[in-house]
Amino acid sequence: MRVLLVLAVLLLAVPASAAECAGEAWIESTLYMGRGKPDGGGVGDAQVQAFVREVIVPAFPDGFTLYDARGHWRDGPTGRPVDETTLVFVVVHPPGPAADAAVRTIAETYAGRFDQTAVLGSSRPACVTFYGPKK
Repeated sequence: MRVLLVLAVLLLAVPASAAECAGEAWIESTLYMGRGKPDGGGVGDAQVQAFVREVIVPAFPDGFTLYDARGHWRDGPTGRPVDETTLVFVVVHPPGPAADAAVRTIAETYAGRFDQTAVLGSSRPACVTFYGPKK
């Protein structure tokens, strides 16, 4: 019951439409990209920097956020718990198929390049306002 109440409160806090947003109604997309590899190795910092330069920057040249996190998940085939360093990519973008395809391409390219079983993606509405210095 408490989970439903929290969910209801969160849903009330998210604008249901552009008319309820004082800024611009955009989308916040997040990708969780594990840095562990099946062979026990990992995706190194130089590899991440090259991936960002070659794949992410061309897809979202106006900006994005990256940060390192710790992830935990259960491996489907073996049922074993897995803890690993995770690269989190966040981009806030206008809605539309081009941005959706760019996010999907980043995820699929990362999974293929670094031998990942999957990359977790999520999206949610975002009410965006750009602030400048107060004059």
